[in-house]
Amino acid sequence: MARRGRDGADRGVTSVEPAVPGPEMAAAADAGHQAPGWLRLGRDGRLTAYASCAEGLVRWTESAPGSDVWHGPDLFPVEGWAGRFTIAQDSGGFVWFTGTRYREGAPNGRELVLAAQYQTGRPLGDWRAVGNPFPEKEEEPQPPYGDPIVVPDGAGALHVLATRFGIGVRGRTRRADGIWDNWQDYQGKWVRGAIAPLVTAQGRAEFLAPYRGGASYWGQGGPGAGFKWLGRMEADAVEGTYSSCETSPGSGTYFWRHPADGGVVAYRPQAPAGAPPMLMPLGGAGGVGPVGVTRTRINGYDCTVLLQRGAEGHPEIAAYPTEGEQYGAWWAPVGDRCAGLPAITRDARGAVTIAMLDTGGGLRIARQDLADAGLSFGPWYHVG
Repeated sequence: MARRGRDGADRGVTSVEPAVPGPEMAAAADAGHQAPGWLRLGRDGRLTAYASCAEGLVRWTESAPGSDVWHGPDLFPVEGWAGRFTIAQDSGGFVWFTGTRYREGAPNGRELVLAAQYQTGRPLGDWRAVGNPFPEKEEEPQPPYGDPIVVPDGAGALHVLATRFGIGVRGRTRRADGIWDNWQDYQGKWVRGAIAPLVTAQGRAEFLAPYRGGASYWGQGGPGAGFKWLGRMEADAVEGTYSSCETSPGSGTYFWRHPADGGVVAYRPQAPAGAPPMLMPLGGAGGVGPVGVTRTRINGYDCTVLLQRGAEGHPEIAAYPTEGEQYGAWWAPVGDRCAGLPAITRDARGAVTIAMLDTGGGLRIARQDLADAGLSFGPWYHVG
């Protein structure tokens, strides 16, 4: 269903000197410091790509919608930066970042921080400390904390959620009026890794909290409401491989990797009435990390498009009719070896766009050929 893109010339290279060495960004991406969903479409139609380095956040920005010329990489330093961050985008187009920084005087020497980019290409707002949800004293070495996640809902509230094995999930909400609530305990003592969030087009937020052998399912009754426990599902998953996408109005599909072979499986907690939720295999064995997900029309059909880093380290893409996992998904390579996870979204024209960091830390972009009724891609361009 997909054709491998051809390598293009270095069209689009900007004259801006890199703010950080490319190999440093590639190493950070390979170390897992690259946020899933790191390619985003702004309200003005321009794409932005984000990465991490030792000093802070790195950004590339399209010069115009659909352009092969990008600005960047630009560095936004963060004092005490721990290297990892996660990203979310609200209904107004604001892009939110959350991560951890080390600071003397903070509980256990660390605190969660939050920042926003309000307009494409503009500077980030100030990084705000939102506290440490796990101030308990560390008597002995602990398993790694799960990455904090920011979840903006449709009522203008921001939810910062974090996990710690042996304690559970805790969250703090900034209401639409700007007031921060206290930390709430969502339990889940055996939760491992970060939560997997989903926000529907109507603005209702939900999440899975993974533990070994399954996950707890939490959700809002509506935008702005608190999270309530909605049940659990039993299924093995490779830790740190969850992603999600709304696949029908108000209902989402979650994806993760099965530990038997690393293949991708899909699961819908809100199965149609009378149909039990079930795991649906989608191939992709040997791939690593969470898959990128978007939706588009292919040959007139609404399709879900998945992007992964395959077993050989190359981006691989697959597509199938949305919520038609029974038809299977065929994976095809679409580029050379990448650093970290590739990313996927749709650009201002609606073209499926894929991005990767090459092994030297350069940003490469390939776009869907809209003249082809199927799913094929033009050449890869080195843009930064």
